[in-house]
Amino acid sequence: MLLAGGLALACCQSEPPVEPTPAVSPDEARRQAEALYTPPTTPESPQASMPVAVEGTVQADGPTVDGDPVQVVLVWEGISTLHQSFFADPDIVTGLSAGLTGSVRGPANVYVRYDSTNFTGSIRLQLRPDTLVRKPRRTGDAILLQDIAPVTEALAGYRTDVASRKDYRIESFAVGVESFRGARACVFTVAGRPPPDGRLVSPCVQLNGKEYCGTPGVEGVRFPPDVADSIAACLDL
Repeated sequence: MLLAGGLALACCQSEPPVEPTPAVSPDEARRQAEALYTPPTTPESPQASMPVAVEGTVQADGPTVDGDPVQVVLVWEGISTLHQSFFADPDIVTGLSAGLTGSVRGPANVYVRYDSTNFTGSIRLQLRPDTLVRKPRRTGDAILLQDIAPVTEALAGYRTDVASRKDYRIESFAVGVESFRGARACVFTVAGRPPPDGRLVSPCVQLNGKEYCGTPGVEGVRFPPDVADSIAACLDL
């Protein structure tokens, strides 16, 4: 972030006291975010059951110019050969590419994972440096996480497309965005009625395996300063 320039008259003025960021429970943070950024209602999807045990890389070629179709690279972890063919269906991947176009620069690395121990699946876009075409806005310790909603919405649409065409149990896969910058590992997830459609980005961020829930506001989600700095680094702000 670019800080305002100029000389500070520190010798003549005392710094105002810094108000601590109040702790927010995950449920309360999500409730506040839903109140601020409630997407239009859509018909409910069929109830998803336990995902199948679904183990790699598939690539859909395309130019990497911002306005052209985004090259999608699918990376497998714990996904069977059969289900790889489901996720790699050319028509479905083309839809994902179209959904990501204008929001990310290719190649878009999408990790599809299944944990057979915990019976959980996930679909996450992994951010390379400068992947995002339009980076989230930051005002002080508030970060407008909702700015990455076009990405999470595209991922959720991809998940639903695979589920509706191939195996409805895939609808239970979580979607999100992950980023690794040095010692920082961030995961951005979505909120809303299950299965979330990706239009509401959760105000809770996983940072190095620990969940931090900020306070949603009109300028974004406010976090403690050190947490905000780490999240901003993950987003290349």
